[in-house]
Parts: sequence; C-alpha cells; structure tokens
Amino acid sequence: MDRLCERDPYYDDMKVAKRAIDQMEMVAMMEGIPKFCPCGGSIVETRKDEKRYYQCEKFKDDRTDCMHIRKLWDKAMEEEVSSLRESVDYNRKKVLNHEYLIEEMQKELKVHRAEIVNVSKVVFRNPMDPKK
Repeated sequence: MDRLCERDPYYDDMKVAKRAIDQMEMVAMMEGIPKFCPCGGSIVETRKDEKRYYQCEKFKDDRTDCMHIRKLWDKAMEEEVSSLRESVDYNRKKVLNHEYLIEEMQKELKVHRAEIVNVSKVVFRNPMDPKK
C-alpha cells in the first residue's frame, strides 16, 4: 500500500465513497430477478399501490435510497425472459452446429468404411485364389 495514501486525511473518505459508488453501480447494472442486494440484505417480494416489487429488506421507501435493490416485478420478469431467450438461441445454434458436424463425420465414416473394406480384401485375400 502506498504510504502517501495512508497519510492523506481524506483517504478513508475516498474509500467509503468508492465503496458506495461500486454498490450503486451494482444496483444499477443488475438484470433479471435479483438474487441478492449488494449490501448483503435478502431480497423480498413486496406490493405497493397494486404494483409488485423485488426489493432489499433494508430498502427505505424514499427517493434517495439508491444503495439497495428495488425493481418492478414486471421489469425483472421481462429481463429474465429476455435473458433466457438469448440463452436458448445460443444453445440452439450450438446444437445445430453439432448436428451439422455429426452429419459430416458420418459421411466421412462411410467413405472410410468403404476404404477399409477394399484394403481388407487386398490384405486378407486367399493366396490360393487365382488373381483376377
């Protein structure tokens, strides 16, 4: 650790501010159904004004609380379904690619089987048979 940072009177304040910014960034970037809150609190499902929310148990219901998760249930579901669709599309493309590769390998296998049959006829032919 840098000795100058330890002597800086604002060092601790900067570290606290950095942690707060990182936590706010995590809250803003979280997509889908939240599984945890950056503060360590658990996520609960709540209702207010006939709307459903996923929110941190420590969430304060005011406009200034941006340190804890609070997401509309609809928005979370929309993001989750979108993420699942992307995952299904990606895996579908992988499966189709593997099916193509399997077909190509089967074609090559047929060719190699024919070559093996021809080679085995040459190698294992009976020496008593007259040559054709």
